[in-house]
Amino acid sequence: MSAADADGWHRTSPFAALFYLGKIYQAIAKNAVQSLAPLAAFLVAFQGDMKAKLVIGIGAFVLGTFILAILRYWFFRYRITDTSLLIRDGVFKRTQLDIKFERVQGVNTEQNVIFRMLELLTVSFDTAGSSGQEGYLPAIRTESARELRDRIRHVPKIGDAVDSQGKMDRPDTTTRTLLRLTAGDMVRIGLSSNRVFLVVVLIGPISEYVEQEFGEIVEESAVVEFLTQAQTGLMSGLTFGLLLALGVLILLFSISVAGAFLRFHRFELVADEGVLRSTGGLLTRHEHSVNRSKVQSLQANQHVVLRLFRRFRLRARQASSGRVDRGSDFIVPICTGQVLVDLGLEFFPGEFTGLSLDPRASRFRRISPYYLRSHIVLIGVVPAILATALFWNSSGIAAMVALLWIPACAVIVWQKYRRYGVLYGQDGLVLRSGLIGFSVVVWLHRKVQRVSISQSPFQRRRQLATVRIFLAAGPAIRIPYMEHAKATALRDYVLYRVESSEVAWH
Repeated sequence: MSAADADGWHRTSPFAALFYLGKIYQAIAKNAVQSLAPLAAFLVAFQGDMKAKLVIGIGAFVLGTFILAILRYWFFRYRITDTSLLIRDGVFKRTQLDIKFERVQGVNTEQNVIFRMLELLTVSFDTAGSSGQEGYLPAIRTESARELRDRIRHVPKIGDAVDSQGKMDRPDTTTRTLLRLTAGDMVRIGLSSNRVFLVVVLIGPISEYVEQEFGEIVEESAVVEFLTQAQTGLMSGLTFGLLLALGVLILLFSISVAGAFLRFHRFELVADEGVLRSTGGLLTRHEHSVNRSKVQSLQANQHVVLRLFRRFRLRARQASSGRVDRGSDFIVPICTGQVLVDLGLEFFPGEFTGLSLDPRASRFRRISPYYLRSHIVLIGVVPAILATALFWNSSGIAAMVALLWIPACAVIVWQKYRRYGVLYGQDGLVLRSGLIGFSVVVWLHRKVQRVSISQSPFQRRRQLATVRIFLAAGPAIRIPYMEHAKATALRDYVLYRVESSEVAWH
């Protein structure tokens, strides 16, 4: 630990100013307009040529952020007690944070290139009831971070099982490596990133706008005249456009793969006592940990690209407050089907009997086939007929094109129906869904917060119901078109398991 004052408060390394500088620039990037407005006003009001304005403005901006970063380091203090971590922070508005060790769900670390050379770490904490990282210790010694992590780990958490002598039940006493990712996995992560496809969708309107603006600028230029008169014949405009689009796609995928290497290089997942911990990163090493007793649900996803690779992405959700869709998630970026099945046993040891994260498991039960009839009628037939009637007077028989939506909708609904499946276990439940790929969610009955049953008029006539499961993390889990008798039996059984469980849900 660093030297403490008379009251036992510690200051971190002076290199913590670099951490705060990065935080300041991140905040400015997120709120660029509001953050840079004073600088823009200064540049407009300052008398002088533009070059002098820019030099003085940028210089004042850089100097101001450096001074603020140093002040934030100077006023930061922390103190470790027997049961909690106390943090004092703030320059103009002083705050004190009290993080109880028993509430800590995960201890995460980051180590950039500079900190790695200096053997420093930035430590952050995920706590129960928080929607994100609640506190952090910037630029502390690696040994100090490890001592603090071990100290927090061996403090009994709320809801941890204890034996008759008051000792914690810790079945795992050795560190085991569960997963290591290779360079090939980095490529798969990059190629399957959702951000790439989002950029591809947006690139059409953007490129059209750029082409229009660029065309107006160079419309009368000598370059256009030269290209118009040149008779090279090497490629047509269509070929050039296709090659340009291919080049853009290759560039996007290359950037995505590079990002995967930066974030997940040498990714390793280990089990250490009751904690699962992942490390990875090329320039900045990230370490994330999760107490498996705090995990509320597991979600495995496999979209169309991951299906081609025969891989899955796993997300472990922890309890959070505030918005239910902003919980603290522990992520395994990619894994095989067998590793996925094994990880279910690691996260829910002893309570995974009869459950499986494998979407192709034969024990999944389908929902009622009435799901097909109601959705095809409500989403396909009714909108198609209304559209046909609405445009009949103006378009005539051409309005019947809208009726093609009915078979298209039927194919989509049929595919979603085939994907739906429920797997019942003594201790939990698994829901499978999807359209082209798969999404599998598994949770334990004792972690359920609330169960609700609803019926539409159509479901009421067919003695069907929709069940919604509410956990402390993530949105409600919806199981549609169950038999009403099974739905009520499931609700009663889940509530019984919640009330009779001797282990807390969090």
